[in-house]
Amino acid sequence: MRHDPQAYFDHQALSRNLEEQSPPEIIRWAIDFFGPQLCMSTSFQLGGMTLLHMLAEAQKDLPVESRVPVLFVDTGFHFPDTLAFKDEVVRRYGINLVTLKPIIDRESFVRFYGDDRLYERNPNECCRINKVEPMQRALKKYDAQLIALRRDAGGDRAGIQILERRTDGKHLVHPLANWTRQQALDYLKDHNVPIHPLHEKGYKTIGCFPPCCTQPVGEHAPERAGRWTGTGKTECGLHQVGKARPAADFSI
Repeated sequence: MRHDPQAYFDHQALSRNLEEQSPPEIIRWAIDFFGPQLCMSTSFQLGGMTLLHMLAEAQKDLPVESRVPVLFVDTGFHFPDTLAFKDEVVRRYGINLVTLKPIIDRESFVRFYGDDRLYERNPNECCRINKVEPMQRALKKYDAQLIALRRDAGGDRAGIQILERRTDGKHLVHPLANWTRQQALDYLKDHNVPIHPLHEKGYKTIGCFPPCCTQPVGEHAPERAGRWTGTGKTECGLHQVGKARPAADFSI
């Protein structure tokens, strides 16, 4: 039975039951349960590629325009490798891509802040403007979001559940919550799924290109170690949308 967004259900009990399901089974359940109210978000990293392949397999008989929308935030600061890889993946798997952009264009951004280096002075504000606000705006039309977070990535991610209810009543679905990084790598290898080229250059996670935002790290470093090095910041805030204080609208 398809989900009625106005109906109450015990999402904690349902989440416990989903712990026994495989990620592809959880994805198929989410498609059936949330229907057109479901979306996915990704930046085309290891977990995202794992979910994208599973999602493509679950919808291979559908036309692209009928598939679950996949949200991608084009911050204006992505590595060229990320943008080229995104285009390749969209073509290969027939992804129903929805590109999100900040509400303020780069010219206005520079005029307002005086330069293009807010990421050095105030990385939280830079992430809020260029990542969090576009995602918050886009998610208003959906009732549930597929996300590739895993508990073994540590930090705030260690306690995630398969199914979570946001403060606004909408839902987050984490099909890979109880998987490890190695399981994701094995899946990609077994299914011949390409990985982001920067992963092979020592980047465990990949965000924007300024060195203060994303750096390569050693093989045995914590997964989030290469992000905002030395600042104490480990999350951009995308995965706190609807779980913490909403990002204020930005205007100039």
